[in-house]
Amino acid sequence: MSILNLAVLLLTLSLAAVSPANVQAASTNEFQQLVKAARGEGKLVLWSSTPPTVETPKLVEAFNKRFGMKIEVQQVSMITETFTNRILAGAQANRIEADLGQGAPDTAFVLLEKGMLQDFDWVGVFGQEFPLIKKRVERVGTPFRGKLIDYWHLAYGIGYRTDRVAKGDLPKTWEDLTSPKWKGQVALSATGGAIYHLAVVWGMEKLLDYTRKLKANQPVFASGIPAAAAALESGSANLSVSTIGQFEYLKAKGLPVDWTVPNEIPIAIEHLIIPKGAPHLNLARLWAAWITTEGRPLFEDLSKNGMVWPDEESFLSKKIKELGTKYQFAETKEQDALVLEAKKKIVAIYLGK
Repeated sequence: MSILNLAVLLLTLSLAAVSPANVQAASTNEFQQLVKAARGEGKLVLWSSTPPTVETPKLVEAFNKRFGMKIEVQQVSMITETFTNRILAGAQANRIEADLGQGAPDTAFVLLEKGMLQDFDWVGVFGQEFPLIKKRVERVGTPFRGKLIDYWHLAYGIGYRTDRVAKGDLPKTWEDLTSPKWKGQVALSATGGAIYHLAVVWGMEKLLDYTRKLKANQPVFASGIPAAAAALESGSANLSVSTIGQFEYLKAKGLPVDWTVPNEIPIAIEHLIIPKGAPHLNLARLWAAWITTEGRPLFEDLSKNGMVWPDEESFLSKKIKELGTKYQFAETKEQDALVLEAKKKIVAIYLGK
């Protein structure tokens, strides 16, 4: 065989090896191998308050049916800060106990800097089975690309008791909450939740001035964002600053609760986080890919946590477009640092320091 013919043959074989059909076959094979490995792991340890623990069994049932499994999910309801601290403590002890958690960029940056996030080819492994995974990967901040998945969005609004507050009387801006009309009637997170995200929208000076006026209006302080929404359920407040998902969840329970949004709102992207060293890694990845794509409609229906991106089939996206509300979020490490600084200063104001 001449050198020229040999070169042509090698080139032909090389092109065949990387043909779309072969790439797809390799991807399918990787996916099947991961599913097989996940099936053998049997248990998923989820440290998160989302989805709500009462709704998780329905997701597990759908997941098991989809993949022909009988896995169990051990869920511990946990806020993001606790999840982060326990993961870091576990890393020091060389014993990671959780497979999955969730967190906004502040959590993600901490775990990234501590080396607790790892790269994975989500699109290569899951792209054929779950085409939407490409969106979930590409819509996180650049530092987290390939390490985290876009899970759902904390979109902040103002909830209210429909049996006590008329629609025509609702606040139309964030500043309206400082009106004497609402003195002693607004539930706020004592940790500064929701409010500190406005630092990205307004800047620090305006935000802190606003915080002082809020405090002077004698709000009802709650232990966190979920508790601020729950103040509407208990009747201890007529208005609440919390996430739209929390308000939707109360509405779904049949409570006299609804929500509104000013013309600009802060949001925080909640990421699905698989820490480095997760004990059931394959199952964690399969669950993450499924629940953010094919399983997403069920997750959203059960948890009431949606996405704001305009091209999403999400109740939240549709409502935000309908209302014409603008949203903004921390996209850079510098903006995230601003939010963290605002959080500390708001808590200090709340505590009177």
